[in-house]
Amino acid sequence: MTNRVGSLLFALAMIGTTAHAGNFSKSPVGSPGGWAGTIAGTVLDGKIYTVESGGSLYATDPADGSWSQIGSADFANTAFLFAAENALASIEQDGTLYLINPADGSWQRPGPAGGWANTAAGAMLNGTLYTIESSGSLYASDPAAGTWRKVGEADFAATAFLFAAGGQLVAIEKSGNFYLINPDDGSWERTGDFAAWAGTAAGATLGGVLYTAETDGALVATDVASGTRVPVGSGFDGVRFLFLANNLLCGIDAAGNFFHAAGTGQAVAEATPPAAAESPAAIPAPSTQEDEAQNDPARAGALTFQLMGQWAGDTAPLEQDPEFMKQKEAAPEMVQQVVDLMKGMKMSVTLDGITMEVMGEKAGPFAYHVVAGHDDTLVIEMDGGPKQGVRSRIVFSDPKHLQVIEVTPEGKAMFFQKP
Repeated sequence: MTNRVGSLLFALAMIGTTAHAGNFSKSPVGSPGGWAGTIAGTVLDGKIYTVESGGSLYATDPADGSWSQIGSADFANTAFLFAAENALASIEQDGTLYLINPADGSWQRPGPAGGWANTAAGAMLNGTLYTIESSGSLYASDPAAGTWRKVGEADFAATAFLFAAGGQLVAIEKSGNFYLINPDDGSWERTGDFAAWAGTAAGATLGGVLYTAETDGALVATDVASGTRVPVGSGFDGVRFLFLANNLLCGIDAAGNFFHAAGTGQAVAEATPPAAAESPAAIPAPSTQEDEAQNDPARAGALTFQLMGQWAGDTAPLEQDPEFMKQKEAAPEMVQQVVDLMKGMKMSVTLDGITMEVMGEKAGPFAYHVVAGHDDTLVIEMDGGPKQGVRSRIVFSDPKHLQVIEVTPEGKAMFFQKP
């Protein structure tokens, strides 16, 4: 099947709107208040490691919340905790970096004392520790060697959170704006709606999806490539930490309670509705050259006329896909929400532009023009809206059924039918 199940929300990405879906809540696990005083945490080899204000280091089994203390209470000054290769990496309040053995809590200092002073946020990506200082400078560090190098310009002084997702860095600023940062050169681009992440309290990533707990209690899943936000839960106010361990979305709230998210604590690896499939850098970007070579102006005109009118989301082709059925079996509640969301999508096409409606919220019309047409395929390019300049391939299976495939490495796709 041409469409990718991990890209079900093509329409959301195209219009940049937010759909209101999901009803997941916190499910307590382990001893109530057992994680009170937690000041930092990370996931390493499927376990959640946390440091408490008294300096003790703990390892928690995310499945049942059982925990054990590791080593002595040496870590009271910890400001940040990261998962390095076979070790924990901590940055203390004075900016000193330490490597901690997760087996026994022994530690060593690989770099100069205070070398990471003024660190405001950090994330581990492919074995490299990326940190942002209060000055706005971005640094890439080898935690084992204790060395670092500056990356790009000092553009990130407003950063509140830093994550690694989809092979790149994701920054959320204090204003709530969302940025993608190239870890090689520090170049960046803003994506998503302005200030949409202003209420972020904690976050965790899975592939190309960022889950955030927000101050209003919402749990939001964001496709980092497009900045598309989909609320997937409520009741998450007071969350201080989110973790993804063994495909379980877990967290610790302000009362020191450990919890599972995603309803009953089910694995979320198969339940990431807004996620765009990752595309290796070595794969060349798709193009429409072949379509343009086959362009038939008369056929393009006929297909353009066929595209006009009202369309509704079509889930029938998706429900025949074996991969979709596998995801439905693994996470039926989450997948059903996506199916209901798709059924509620509407697309209106006129000569003035394309208007999308999702759960009653409209965006558009956004202007477009036809690039080429041949056989049962029409290629268009958006001239306005959040997806300005992006081309889409529209494939008709018959006059009343079509598939829209974004011509991007992610290949986001969506089926529509005429009512």
